[in-house]
Amino acid sequence: MRVHRIPSSRPSILIAALAIGALLAACSANNPSGGSQSAGASGSNVVTLSGLAFSPTSLTVKAGSTVTFQNKDTVDHTVTNGKDGKPDANAAFDKSLPAGQSVDITFSNAGTFNVTCKIHSSMNMTVTVQ
Repeated sequence: MRVHRIPSSRPSILIAALAIGALLAACSANNPSGGSQSAGASGSNVVTLSGLAFSPTSLTVKAGSTVTFQNKDTVDHTVTNGKDGKPDANAAFDKSLPAGQSVDITFSNAGTFNVTCKIHSSMNMTVTVQ
């Protein structure tokens, strides 16, 4: 009598689990939605202006950190301490940012800073300084 052995599915399950894990790790490393981002001491603090939006829309940095705002749009923007296109009464910063250029802003004091574009009032983000 001949016995037919059914091959084990364990190696296939293991390979599938590893592939799924690698895929999830790769997806979580990217932040295409422009959500929150924390910048550590070794991380770069870069905000991109593209598609008439800030990315990320929320950034947390340590006091004394410099944030680089990069305008990758084909139109000019401002990087202004305020909301909905209006500067705060005592705005901590208000910089013009021509298309294709960058501007650096140093956040010396702890607090939460709203950031807007005076030209495009729908562009808003928050920088939290710890």
